[in-house]
Amino acid sequence: MAAGPARSEQNHAPSDALFGQVMSNVAAAQSLDIIAEIDHSRLAAEAGEEMPPSRVLIFSDPELDAALMAIDPRMGLDLPLRILAYEVESGGESKLLYSDAAYLEHRYGVTLPQELRDRYKARIDTALAGIAPGDVTVLAAEGLDGDGLITLESPHGFDETLRRLREVVSAQDDTVWFGEVDFDERARAAGVAIGSAQLLLYGGPGPGGRAMANAPSLGLDAFCQKVLVLQDKDGRVRVIMNDLLALAERHDVRKSLPARVINRRIQKTFADALEN
Repeated sequence: MAAGPARSEQNHAPSDALFGQVMSNVAAAQSLDIIAEIDHSRLAAEAGEEMPPSRVLIFSDPELDAALMAIDPRMGLDLPLRILAYEVESGGESKLLYSDAAYLEHRYGVTLPQELRDRYKARIDTALAGIAPGDVTVLAAEGLDGDGLITLESPHGFDETLRRLREVVSAQDDTVWFGEVDFDERARAAGVAIGSAQLLLYGGPGPGGRAMANAPSLGLDAFCQKVLVLQDKDGRVRVIMNDLLALAERHDVRKSLPARVINRRIQKTFADALEN
């Protein structure tokens, strides 16, 4: 019986080595903060699901986040920065995967100043220092069905909206919190005003593991799940989340039944929380 876990850990070794290098690089960089690290596959195993190795590091340059969100606050859904270590094929090689600034331009229909594109690349390069180029892949900017964003209008104020969302997520017995990012607070510390903006990071290791069983690259941007709450200068509060099926298309993977179920569940859960 001991052979199973041993083989499992052996399978994780290549992706763990890549992830460890990225983690070490980010931890040593004074300009970067580690927000969260999520080991999708091991969390899925704890929930009784099997999937290939997939482990994401979420990290931040607060000044970069603030400058990007000053252009379009919706970009907070794709921030902070993320790099995924994952097994490309079952029993095969492992790679690192990330999205570049071109993806933000494509998804949000903006043209970023060269200084921001350069800064974005520099932060990714810092995280990837010492890693062979052949071990790194950039996820294509194209491929989304539209912008892949789901937006709900909240009839409540910003704080009440956050309270309702936290409460409904906490009520799900198969869901865990991975953290929150107060973009507004971090932007003000960097001397930039972007308005109220908070990102909630959460996920269900069991359902997520089933959805990623044949698509571990979804651990980059589809999982963990994210919900962004924004308030504009007129007081309007919006709740923005990813359409997981659109992200599946971006990763060129089948829109599996588990992903469809999660997608429907997320939308209904949050819509009900805002209405009731």
